[in-house]
Amino acid sequence: MDEVNPSSYNQGRPQYLDLVGQDSYSQWQQLAFVSYPSQHKQKPSTSQVTTSRKSLVTRLTKDIVETYQTCNPDFKYSEKLRLKRFLTTPSIGVQNDGYDNANSDLILTVNCALVNPTTQRRYVVKEMLGHGTFGQVAKCWVMETNSFVAVKVIKNQPAYYQQALVEVTILKTLNKKYDPEDKHHIVRIYDHFLHQRHLCIAFELLDTNLYELIKLNNFRGLSLSIVQLFSKQILRGLALLKDAGIIHCDLKPENILLCTSVKPAAIKIIDFGSACMEDQTVYSYIQSRYYRSPEVLLGYQYTTAIDMWSFGCIVAELFIGLPLFAGASEFDLLKRMVHLLGYTMSQCVFIILTHTLLDFVGSFSCIGNKYLW
Repeated sequence: MDEVNPSSYNQGRPQYLDLVGQDSYSQWQQLAFVSYPSQHKQKPSTSQVTTSRKSLVTRLTKDIVETYQTCNPDFKYSEKLRLKRFLTTPSIGVQNDGYDNANSDLILTVNCALVNPTTQRRYVVKEMLGHGTFGQVAKCWVMETNSFVAVKVIKNQPAYYQQALVEVTILKTLNKKYDPEDKHHIVRIYDHFLHQRHLCIAFELLDTNLYELIKLNNFRGLSLSIVQLFSKQILRGLALLKDAGIIHCDLKPENILLCTSVKPAAIKIIDFGSACMEDQTVYSYIQSRYYRSPEVLLGYQYTTAIDMWSFGCIVAELFIGLPLFAGASEFDLLKRMVHLLGYTMSQCVFIILTHTLLDFVGSFSCIGNKYLW
């Protein structure tokens, strides 16, 4: 076997080692090629294995807390430190111990919970569906039923609270007594409760309304077959209201929602916040202007027939794409009615005005006789 020449060995060394000397070079060899003690590798935990199987996007978004805890077992997540995304405007609490804003609306944030104190059921707010003079409507997740619902949160004011109780009573009567099998296209009510002094009403979650449907069609109107389908369903709902002696008082395309969970597409009548019993007509300023009936317009006694007037206006709008009586004021609205319907409408207006005048004169005479005697 050939002997190794020390000079040839040195030729393989890096030249910079000549500057540090032979001793330093020997120490470098020992450190570079020292053998490490054998160690038994620990098996990864089940959580680590499960986490590693998930995609990187999932671990850094949905499961970010779990990812942090895997990296640092001492990491603790606190809900109180999370930034809130407000859904209510304005979002500054000035009433009801900071829970309400200046408009008496409950300040809602994403993932805040509306809790029924009786059943302890939690309605977790996910997004805002709409708002109005009555309050707000939020899309909420219910863990117990594994489903979404629409929750109407009423303003913290006595007048709105009392009217909302009337809405709850009317809907419960319609759902349980008159339409237990859900065949007459009336929205279903699931629950109602008080949360932070606000009455909350849980309804079934529906889709877009008929106005938005017309808008999506660029206000060109819908096909005749679709108009017929929706008209029949609305009439079934109005027939049920007639049997129950209930007046909706605010029937319009915005209050008729699509129910896409059934085939063919169906609609449901919502928002009974202005509804009343036929023998308990209290308010005179009702119905949206474009769908307001002549008797309401002229202050005459009204019945369930005013909903039929609104129905006729809605059917026409579904077909032509624009409101039938788009009056800028009540006088303009009445003028458009007379112009479109002609002599028959003029007679109707004259009769209503005559009855209204006679009622006024009669009441005035009674008051005068009372004081004369």
